[in-house]
Amino acid sequence: AHGNNGKSVDIPAKSGIISTEDVKGLEQAKKRDHKIIITDVAIDKVSDVKLSDFSDGQQAEMTKRHKELLRVSHERNNDNEVLFIDDVNFAGEVCVLGGEFKVSPASNPFAVSVISNAQRQSLIYMHNHPSTNNFSVGDVDTFICEGAIKTMSVVTNQGNVYVFNKTKDYTYEKARNLMKSVYESFPVGEIDNKQFVSQFIKRCKEGGIEYAKS
Repeated sequence: AHGNNGKSVDIPAKSGIISTEDVKGLEQAKKRDHKIIITDVAIDKVSDVKLSDFSDGQQAEMTKRHKELLRVSHERNNDNEVLFIDDVNFAGEVCVLGGEFKVSPASNPFAVSVISNAQRQSLIYMHNHPSTNNFSVGDVDTFICEGAIKTMSVVTNQGNVYVFNKTKDYTYEKARNLMKSVYESFPVGEIDNKQFVSQFIKRCKEGGIEYAKS
């Protein structure tokens, strides 16, 4: 039982990797990004992301879910964040509706129970970002600290898709050390979300993590 099932996808609990003050600063910065309204054009734009250990069928299924997620966000959640939690065969979906800057599985008792009963690396977390942003530091933190997650994706409200995937080389220790090393490369109090994520992406193989985008 890794991780804390109350974690939100976009705000890390204090995991020991990142300080609370930095997290608050990153959240404030996020609130300056303006929300983009989802259009049919954006939904049509969503395409497959190639992952080394996903079959063509899984890739197609994931694309279908990403399109459905944007539809749910637009029709039922005011274009705000929505989280789909699925198993790796896309056989059992949980949908959690969130706000403009975060979505938390803790708000949905069914989601909490799915996560706490899941095998290690058996779940796929898919969520949208109402801005054009790639992953947030909070996403990376959750991806590493929640042992049940195998794959995490962000689909922006413009239809771009970004994916992190734990490969057979992945270990929690390696990934945590990588995150800590990226974090410590910034001067105290000067961590920047976009720069942090881009550094982490550049080095993610060191943690046994595959990064892909549409």
